[in-house]
Amino acid sequence: MVLLSLDTVRADHLGCYGYARQTSPRLDAFAAGATRYRRSLASASWTLPTHASLFTGRYAFEHGAHGLRSTDPSRSLRPLDPAAVTLAESLRDHGYATAGFAANTAFLSPRCGLNQGFETYRLRRLGARELNGQALAWLAGVKERPFFLFINYMEAHRPYDIRPRAGLLDRPVSQDTELIPKLYEAVMPGTADAPPELVRDLVDQYDTAIANLDEELGHLLDGLREAGRDADTVVVVSADHGEFFGEHRLAEHSKDVYQEVLAVPLIVRSPGQKRGRVVDTLVSSVDVPRLIFEHFSDPEAWSGQFPFTPGNHPVLAEVYYARPKDLLNPAWGARFDRIRSACFEWPLKLIESSDGRHELYDLDRDPREALSLFATQHDAARRLQAALNQFRASRPRNEVDVEAKPLDENEQEALRALGYVGR
Repeated sequence: MVLLSLDTVRADHLGCYGYARQTSPRLDAFAAGATRYRRSLASASWTLPTHASLFTGRYAFEHGAHGLRSTDPSRSLRPLDPAAVTLAESLRDHGYATAGFAANTAFLSPRCGLNQGFETYRLRRLGARELNGQALAWLAGVKERPFFLFINYMEAHRPYDIRPRAGLLDRPVSQDTELIPKLYEAVMPGTADAPPELVRDLVDQYDTAIANLDEELGHLLDGLREAGRDADTVVVVSADHGEFFGEHRLAEHSKDVYQEVLAVPLIVRSPGQKRGRVVDTLVSSVDVPRLIFEHFSDPEAWSGQFPFTPGNHPVLAEVYYARPKDLLNPAWGARFDRIRSACFEWPLKLIESSDGRHELYDLDRDPREALSLFATQHDAARRLQAALNQFRASRPRNEVDVEAKPLDENEQEALRALGYVGR
């Protein structure tokens, strides 16, 4: 089993999801012989809660690993409950060798509890080539065992990997590392749109980062084949969230539940699969464990641990406040002091907001979520609100007080490097 997490990669910036630029030729080729879920949604808009959903098959309100209302980075999140059963733990207990190689040193650290079940877990901000080298070396050492390999890549997360890519852009990619801070100042107060030239430069950087990552994804897939481990291996490619480039007057991620941060890739290649499929069923990060266990001889044996399969549950996404850096900002902190939950009944999407600013969209007619129908489509809004409330009431809410350990100096520097706290 291989699970690849492309941190911060939007589906709509990949060729296999319709993007015009050639950002992802290797991933597109992989998707052509795999099952691609066209309507795949992250369960949250930042790393910790979505990865917890990928690993536990549960939403943030169920697993409890999400943000807290705090301006102190040390107290702004709740780690994963040690009592939670993770994908790695379940596979390990069934004889699998388990290993994780993670580049997101801020929110995939043992401090956040996401290393549960991994016999080998290495956390370091490395490029994809170095991560692949470590992963393939580990794989060579477990030839006689079934395995679960998780890799988290960070090329498309700030700071973007902007090594120039020949032929990708019609002009040199900007090497300005201050574009994201400029976008923050332009849009985050919520009073003005982003300057088009700034957005263009940022998107060029982001697309370059995806293209650099794509090349290394190809090298990993080649390595699996050369090791003789691809024919009998389930390979899952997804992302934890996307990125804002000024849409809705927002920057980066972790602040809201619009489609720019929720619509992520989900591509699954089964052992021996040669022909591609496209599935329109609405799916979520919580579906990933059961999509993996479907390849076992008795998938229902895991139904208690991982209850959700595509199409058998409501799909929602949640964000619990914003990161402390935003809450502390006097120009826009009040804008993000809220809990937001999105509930889907395709093509309808309800956003329920703790500040009372609810929204409703028809994603087929209005994919950019420009015109809220909440004030006019009363029956639809009430129906989705009732469905959301009923679902949450039917599922156990995790409110275990799991306190995060204080940040050490290395962890504080990791947060600064990734833009989550000021310098």
